[in-house]
Amino acid sequence: MNELVLILISFFTSMGTAVLGLGGGLILIACMPGLVPPVAIIPVHSVAQLASNFSRAAFDLKSIRWEYGLSFFMGSLLGGILAAQLAVQINLDYIPLFIAAFILFNVWGSGIDIGKKLKGEFFTIGFLQTALGMLVGATGPMGHSTLIRKQVEKDQLVVTSALFMTITHAIKISMFMFLGFSFFQYWALCLGMAVAVIAGSYIGTHMRRRVPDRYFRIVLKLLLTILAVRMIYNTVL
Repeated sequence: MNELVLILISFFTSMGTAVLGLGGGLILIACMPGLVPPVAIIPVHSVAQLASNFSRAAFDLKSIRWEYGLSFFMGSLLGGILAAQLAVQINLDYIPLFIAAFILFNVWGSGIDIGKKLKGEFFTIGFLQTALGMLVGATGPMGHSTLIRKQVEKDQLVVTSALFMTITHAIKISMFMFLGFSFFQYWALCLGMAVAVIAGSYIGTHMRRRVPDRYFRIVLKLLLTILAVRMIYNTVL
């Protein structure tokens, strides 16, 4: 029963993410405690999100901003390796506060220009998003909020963010395998969730094309803000 519930949740969260580009991963990981063992939450979530993001990118390849991808990949690879070494040595309690602050600066402020050049900025975003994702799970809004600040158009924003998260989750899964996590033990759940999120991505991609760009950006900024405030609330209280 737990597996069926997670598969259904995976479908609806993936469909919603294909429309707005984010939110589904955070909702899914919030629903997983109690349904799977704690040690499996982030690895299994990574498999589902890899399938969700890869399919969302594949369904609209023409909208991907490829010039951002290589720098993001290099940063992600370094971040994943470093996080794998530090995962058991650092205090994770206040990491969500950093993520929340980063999102709010990008959405409502001038943003945090870590690198003046395009390559430097997205290398850093890839490093942070993947390193923190190894430790706390869903960090997709970091890259998403950066793309919002760059004023890319709706489909490009959603699908390029999906490319970023595909890279992030692929590296995370590789690092978890290196650390000895047994994905085979959860193969049925992973397969069911993967099929569900691909179906959700397909339906959500077609729904997104009917959403006016103006309303899309308003809803997206509000959703990012709510997610950031939720992170702060859950960390502080």
